Amino acid sequence: MPWFSTPERARSSGYGNPRGRSPGLLGIMSCYRTVWTSFRSVARTDISYGGTTITRTNNSDDSASRPVTLLAVRPHPDDESSSTGGMLAYYSARKVRTGVVICTGGEEGEIRDPDMDPVADRSRLRELRTQEVKDACEILGVAELRMLGFRDSGMADTPANQHPEAFVNAERSEAACRLVRIIRELRPRVIVTEPPGGAYPHPDHITCHEITMDAFEAAGDAGSFPEAGPPWQPDKLYGVAQVDDGAWEELMPRFVAAGFDMDWMKRRESHSRGPGPETATVALDVGSYSEEQRRALLAHRTQISPDSFFVSLPAELRRLAFATSYFVRLSPPCVPGEHEPDLLYGLD
Repeated sequence: MPWFSTPERARSSGYGNPRGRSPGLLGIMSCYRTVWTSFRSVARTDISYGGTTITRTNNSDDSASRPVTLLAVRPHPDDESSSTGGMLAYYSARKVRTGVVICTGGEEGEIRDPDMDPVADRSRLRELRTQEVKDACEILGVAELRMLGFRDSGMADTPANQHPEAFVNAERSEAACRLVRIIRELRPRVIVTEPPGGAYPHPDHITCHEITMDAFEAAGDAGSFPEAGPPWQPDKLYGVAQVDDGAWEELMPRFVAAGFDMDWMKRRESHSRGPGPETATVALDVGSYSEEQRRALLAHRTQISPDSFFVSLPAELRRLAFATSYFVRLSPPCVPGEHEPDLLYGLD
């Protein structure tokens, strides 16, 4: 599929990184409390989330979280369902416990739900999107959901970049510490996150990659953030790979025959093609889970219109269009041409 084959990238153009700041060093400091959600019971309790109160699902029988094998760290609510939705459903179907970390509340997203008022409902967009990501993760079979608690930074060069709580303005050691605490709590063997530079050049996608790299390196170091729990070193770290495998070009006549206006994609054809499948470490066959991915995307009602191309394709076309998810191994670094059959390849 093409590099822009997620709803967020398809409706946006290129933007730069507005930060222009030094990242700072990892240090020993107190972590802020991390908001978390689990799907193992229906017990309800209120907790603090970025200065507001939300309701979370909590364990009724055991206060300690069970480990996950795979943890996806994504910038915004709905990112878990786009380029990693098929992957999460794939592993859930194989009884692999998965977790998701969402770094921001998605406050700068548009409101596309026709039943909502884009002005009146904006003040509660964080609350709405938190519930949407809970619903989506249930559909994808995700066992553990954690909200890192930062604010959506918005597109580059917009006023939201200046908000003091924006993810892009977070003290890097503080953000890493929050994620280290989650990694040490959930003890994943594999982490999946943004590629270098982000899945596209949105400030939060870029920051998500940087913070995840920091946390991956620090989580196994007993001297880093000792207050965040006993050290735990995940085995592998992957980024979502930006791959253009030509599938959508081949499917173009079928898209048009099915009644879809593909002019938006034809305009993209004048751009240079993205990297090919040979650049990915893992090519995961997730076509059988395109329906779960579609339903998870639709759970994000504020962001995904029901008539969106990404959720309204006929089932067979959708399966073919979203057949493969690609990932590149970031740690241990892969060598050119190295390929693995699975994200869990080589684990005991």
